[in-house]
Amino acid sequence: MGPILFLTSGTRGDIQPVIPLAQKLQADGHAVRVAAPPAFRELVETHGVPFAPVDGNPSDLMIANSGEIALTFDGNLLHSARSSWTYLREAQAVYAQMLANAWEVCQGASALVIGLPTLWGTSIAERLDIPCFGAFLQPLTPTREFPCPVLPSTRSWGGGYNRLTYFMAGLATFLPWRGVINRWRKHALGLKPLPLLGAFPRPFGKIDLNLYGFSEHILPRPGDWNATSLITGYWPLVTEQGALPASLEDFIHSGPPPVYFGFGSPGTYQPGKILEIIVQASRAADVRAVVSLPTGLQVANVPEHVYHLRESVPHDRLFPHMAGAVHHGGAGTTGTALLAGIPSLVTPVAVDQFFWGGRVSALGVGPKPIPQRKLRVDNLVEGLGRMKAENVKASARELGEKLRCEDGVGRAAQALEELVNR
Repeated sequence: MGPILFLTSGTRGDIQPVIPLAQKLQADGHAVRVAAPPAFRELVETHGVPFAPVDGNPSDLMIANSGEIALTFDGNLLHSARSSWTYLREAQAVYAQMLANAWEVCQGASALVIGLPTLWGTSIAERLDIPCFGAFLQPLTPTREFPCPVLPSTRSWGGGYNRLTYFMAGLATFLPWRGVINRWRKHALGLKPLPLLGAFPRPFGKIDLNLYGFSEHILPRPGDWNATSLITGYWPLVTEQGALPASLEDFIHSGPPPVYFGFGSPGTYQPGKILEIIVQASRAADVRAVVSLPTGLQVANVPEHVYHLRESVPHDRLFPHMAGAVHHGGAGTTGTALLAGIPSLVTPVAVDQFFWGGRVSALGVGPKPIPQRKLRVDNLVEGLGRMKAENVKASARELGEKLRCEDGVGRAAQALEELVNR
């Protein structure tokens, strides 16, 4: 029997969450393999999981030459449209390379597990006639209860509108790549083209079971979902609990617990300006800061209350030492902060970051999110003050304890195994 193949692409936040699932299935006796861009080989193999490279990663082109980030809105419609158009044009050939390589890598697989950047993997499962699972950190199953989280607006206009947004989001994800996907389906897979509007509500095709790696304590299960969608709890990747870098350890223990500042992938708008805002706001709020910004950023004369983190430190090791985290609101970073039991201030840029920022605020474990393009000294000071409130810290600790009692990895693996073994 061939391996259960995890087909991934994108950034570290897309690849890292499936590693614990692969580890668990491997421990249960299944052959597994994680297929990902070559840059993630070390990340996967360090955790004892077989790796297969898939050349071609469109996410590598997300940041335009001008420093603008594609597929986001930075307040200037012209800049955002230009960077997005440049990305979509240049990424077509990379996307085609990714599809071709993925098809080769998937030969012999007994089941396929896909994520948000690899929804096109349904075509491979269709051609190989094998089960297809979705492993997602965002709720993508249509519901009347809230709009699709990958759209930048979280405003609801009623149940009918909410449900329609999932199809709208699917089309927005599918349309830019429809031509290259359908050429690949025809010439490599021997399949008919995917229709433009005929696959409501699934433009990419059928998924047998959707596994969601977050907790019902964070987002209660929608009442209109059926049995093909399962919220399991979080899928934390447990890293080796070695010592933190010596200089970071010294900083942490030299005063009150600091607040972490980091803005994830694909990048940070005007990092020099953001750093200056952090320095001024943390000083005004009487907060010590650990700041993770692009490694190429030249930083001089950093004040004593700020530590510039220049090396990669896993969040699951770092966050338990922090008083809180100011971050972009990616699903993985948000989940790690929640598991650590610390407050979060979310500064979203795109897609589901706005959704998770709203959930953090609604749960009382952080202030209202501040879009990164609107981040200023005054509103950051206000947000940091809210994070220091005793009721917010207590709510974060209590929620973290509940989340750490769940076995999201075990529950997801069990559901996947039951379907594979039928």
